[in-house]
Amino acid sequence: MELYLDTADRAAAAPLLATGVFRGITTNPVILQRAGLGSGDVPAVHDWAVAHGAQAVFLQTWGADAVEMAGRGRQLAGLSERVVVKLPATLDGTTAAAQLAAEGVPTLLTAAHTVAHAVLAGAAGARWVAPYVSKVADDEDAAVDVVVAMHRALDGSGCAVLAASLRSLAAVGALAAAGVPAATLGTALAEELFTHPQTLDADRRFLEAAR
Repeated sequence: MELYLDTADRAAAAPLLATGVFRGITTNPVILQRAGLGSGDVPAVHDWAVAHGAQAVFLQTWGADAVEMAGRGRQLAGLSERVVVKLPATLDGTTAAAQLAAEGVPTLLTAAHTVAHAVLAGAAGARWVAPYVSKVADDEDAAVDVVVAMHRALDGSGCAVLAASLRSLAAVGALAAAGVPAATLGTALAEELFTHPQTLDADRRFLEAAR
């Protein structure tokens, strides 16, 4: 499973990207706002992420209609070949995604909540679909089942699932075990990968024995 960081907080992302574990970052206007940033900061966030080793930078376009979304999407794609343009699974968003995909721009359909949304992303030529796992269902196990069904529905389509809005590492593990190819984690959840109490205790004992 490929892992990404769902953040625009450069201070929080830097040590995690430095591990070499995470392939890049995913953002949207809300994530930018939480980091105290706005749309005008997107190029700087992109440049920073690439400089810190990001192989892919998922940037979300916006607009009042499909024309505006597609136009901004082209501008974002022009930042580098590492950009994947995110668009919401709405009528305008999907229309713009299909236009960009036809032009060879890598796209992701986001805010997906059903298996039908995955089918929609594949039909639009998107490379990725991002289900919001924590919002697919109140029960995490049920949500994981839906996302796994999305993955199976897309088999051979050229579109893949990038699971987003994950609550727990257990869900990450379950999705990976089912073959879901990618997930994006908030920095707090990503940090939990390295802080399991038993792992930390073992590390402490290793250091004590080595002295």
